[in-house]
Amino acid sequence: MNTQLKKIKDLLEKSFNDPRKKDMLIGQAIGLIDSMILETSSPSPVEGTLPIPDVVWKHTEKPSKDALIDAVQRHKDVHNKLMEDSISQKNTQFKKL
Repeated sequence: MNTQLKKIKDLLEKSFNDPRKKDMLIGQAIGLIDSMILETSSPSPVEGTLPIPDVVWKHTEKPSKDALIDAVQRHKDVHNKLMEDSISQKNTQFKKL
């Protein structure tokens, strides 16, 4: 851990000295910090995801299978409506003749 902290410090010092590479060096330092956080953090209930705080859940609906089914049905409805309105379906050229 100390070696990682020294590397972060070196990257940040280099970023002060070389303004052309400043963003790249700071990005590398942030990447190292992120990796250190992931190594030391406790595992979440679902691997690879962060838990959603209760404060956020108060303002959202929890996902369910019904929500996905409704979304698929809305997509199908919109798709069918667009197909009905398409020029090839209405064949407007022949109706005008």
